[in-house]
Amino acid sequence: MQYGHFDDEAYEYVVDRPDTPTSWSNYLGTTQYGAIITNNAGGYGFYRSGAQGRFMRLRFNSIPMDQPGRYFYLRDNDSKDYWSASWQPVGKPLDTYKNVCRHGTAYTIISSDYADIHTDATYFVPLGQTFEYWRLDVENKSDKPRNLSAFTYCEFASQWNTTQDLVNLQYSLFIMEADKKADNILGYSIHDNIYKQHPEYELGGLVQQEWFAVCEAPMTHYDTSREKFLGTYGSYKEPKAVIEGQCSDSWCYGDTACGSIQSDMILAPGEKKTVLILLGIGNANAVGEKTVKEYGSIARFDEEFEKLKADWHSKLTSFKAKTPDEDINHTANVWGLYNNLITFSWSRAASLVYNGERDGLGYRDS
Repeated sequence: MQYGHFDDEAYEYVVDRPDTPTSWSNYLGTTQYGAIITNNAGGYGFYRSGAQGRFMRLRFNSIPMDQPGRYFYLRDNDSKDYWSASWQPVGKPLDTYKNVCRHGTAYTIISSDYADIHTDATYFVPLGQTFEYWRLDVENKSDKPRNLSAFTYCEFASQWNTTQDLVNLQYSLFIMEADKKADNILGYSIHDNIYKQHPEYELGGLVQQEWFAVCEAPMTHYDTSREKFLGTYGSYKEPKAVIEGQCSDSWCYGDTACGSIQSDMILAPGEKKTVLILLGIGNANAVGEKTVKEYGSIARFDEEFEKLKADWHSKLTSFKAKTPDEDINHTANVWGLYNNLITFSWSRAASLVYNGERDGLGYRDS
């Protein structure tokens, strides 16, 4: 069974069908701000360390293995039908839902077609920055106006030390605070004494804060509480807020936090609209507002995206192999080099098969 193909001219691997035997992942970012993303938008993120700076949560040994992640949900407010811009987590039948993922050099683009709505979701970390872009382009391919809502979702760790977050629940479940901090920005703070008390931690004393912002689209509603967005008996496949068509503007305190921003839109036939998301490290007001002011536009997104591709492609063009074996050509010209450069930066500090709680930065691992 074939699930994809190499597009070496574009420096991309194209996943043509989303129901892959396992999650096929890509790497975003740098040694300062790293991220794993799969062909179904699963994965997590970390700041400086996969062990001590894991700010986005992933549950290993779960089915599917790559949830949660960086999700866009779409809802038709007339029919009340909903789906995700990546095949998972909603998982619409593949006879009616079409999806293609393009894993590039430190970026991923996931395209979908469902119910006469086309979407492109693009993810990357700008060069030298400690935030990531998510961009959702939505196009109405039908001959009638469409009343839609777009919902984002990611899940934040309650403690950046991944072991503390997943194991020390009598502590980590009660130290997160999140709320709306500005018209288009959500802020997250962890009130944690462990880092202050244990300087042996690699990132001791780090202020554990994130911000999550929407640009080029309204923040109609939002949720910072995972339980309010998903529902007590909901799931990533069936989130309560999406089913009901509205986030509850929830405040997270002593709870598990999520990043969900709802943007409502009316699309005329053939019309396109964009939802631009920025997710970063630092205080929402001091860092987030400044970053949004400088980077929160489609024009700046396009500029940073081209800079990222040019930087990576320049590393891959000094040598060109041409052999009778296409698999050798793929490896020698793009993917072997790309994987070696990623390993040089991260060793095996983070992936879907290595949890990363010990960082894995030793000589053997590099």
